[in-house]
Amino acid sequence: MNTKDSVSSIDHFAPAAGLLRWAEAQPGRRYENQAVIYHSGEDAGQFYCLIDGKVQIYMTSPEGIEKTITVYQNHALFGEAAFFDGSPRTTSARALVASRVVVIDRESILTCFREQPDLALSMICSLSRNVRMLSTQINEISFLPAEQRLARFLVEESGYGVRQVSYTHEEIGSMIGSSRVTVSRILRTFAEQRLIRTSYRKIEVLQPEQLSSLLH
Repeated sequence: MNTKDSVSSIDHFAPAAGLLRWAEAQPGRRYENQAVIYHSGEDAGQFYCLIDGKVQIYMTSPEGIEKTITVYQNHALFGEAAFFDGSPRTTSARALVASRVVVIDRESILTCFREQPDLALSMICSLSRNVRMLSTQINEISFLPAEQRLARFLVEESGYGVRQVSYTHEEIGSMIGSSRVTVSRILRTFAEQRLIRTSYRKIEVLQPEQLSSLLH
């Protein structure tokens, strides 16, 4: 499976508080590392709330080339666009680590909307943020050099309190739309500048503020 081509970035958002409280009270399903949650082309009779873990949203070409759209971590909604517009799914989702996911069907969300009407507006806001995220990704892939895309990736990760980024160079390349070789070269430069510290499958972000300065 080829994963070197991508239009992706990391994005995290907290779903509406009421829906999150409801989801956390549900037993949920456990997906092990690399388990597929749904496939492109499937009917979307439900969407999902990631309680803990990490989930990759991706597209696959007929030739088997994957493009990562985004990677969600704790307390994120995903798969909701196809659920609300009634169309087959255009993306697939898989767990990148052992993850607990709550499945939300139409009856459940309608009950939430009846009990908390403001939740519907929050859902619209979440969908709008996803549209804006995709627009930002297209802009970055089209115009930003690889160094800035990688710096943004590391800054966003550290911005959520994760000072250690646990991805391989190939996985990062897939998520920022660059090759593994290019990612490795830029990471070496960042390490020489003491912006990061690298080890096997781990990158420790030492100077997120200085990385942020590369984006301007």
